[in-house]
Amino acid sequence: MNEFPALVSDRKKIIDSYLKDIFTTENKYNKMLYQCMAYAVNAGGKRLRPIIIMLVWEMMNNKEYSDIIPIAASVEMVHTYSLIHDDLPAMDNDDLRRGKPTLHKKYNDGVAVLSGDALFSYALEIFLKSEAIAERKLEAMKYFLNRIGPEGIVAGQFVDTEIDRFSRDEETLKYIHNNKTAALISACFGLPGIISGASDSDFNLLNSIGMNAGLLFQIIDDILDVESDPGTLGKSVSKDIMQDKLTYITFYSVDNAKKEAREQYEKTMKLVRTLQYDYHMIEKLIEYFYTRIK
Repeated sequence: MNEFPALVSDRKKIIDSYLKDIFTTENKYNKMLYQCMAYAVNAGGKRLRPIIIMLVWEMMNNKEYSDIIPIAASVEMVHTYSLIHDDLPAMDNDDLRRGKPTLHKKYNDGVAVLSGDALFSYALEIFLKSEAIAERKLEAMKYFLNRIGPEGIVAGQFVDTEIDRFSRDEETLKYIHNNKTAALISACFGLPGIISGASDSDFNLLNSIGMNAGLLFQIIDDILDVESDPGTLGKSVSKDIMQDKLTYITFYSVDNAKKEAREQYEKTMKLVRTLQYDYHMIEKLIEYFYTRIK
């Protein structure tokens, strides 16, 4: 079994602690709103995206990650907001997330929509608290917003939700996965590059590694959706097939999806090994993406 989770458990604890401390208010009118945001964010999760940011930052700067914690946390908050909305009845209509009732099931659709909206805007506020980005704040924010808006997460979710308006072909499949999943993972590789003042070539390499790693992550997700169980995954399984989603399974079959995953894994590893840094932990990360069971 890949040892990656154990190797980064200290980083996960730091992110978990930070995220538990920022959802407090004494205002009686929005106190429940903060509680709803906290419920979704602190329901569990692997914290892979903030951990990637921390690992890439360490790799490039040869120092620990305290300065970049707000950025790492904000990315996890945006990821959670996207899950809240993704789980709504108008989209994927899921009852379970991270082993707990989805926010709209615990409360209602309106609460879930507004909690997601609040989480998105609060994430940007937290992002700007980082002392690591003083000189490159606008550049980093512009890149981040590009990855999570109508050229990134939202675009992927839109096509996934409105799939009948598009051709169910390989191009559309990759567009959905590259935007719905890989865009944010690529940001986790690219943001530390921008903040560290990386050269254009280094930044482009990091971004490419992130896009390839994100696609690998989603292919494995598609496979786990049909081969795993809710207890292991912490979410419903086989819903993609029941909802006639366009995935690597519905397009290729399980066996061919596994071949695609292997090819994507090898392609991503090849890119990682061109980094001019000590990329040992990034290798472990990509290995985990490929071998994970949840």
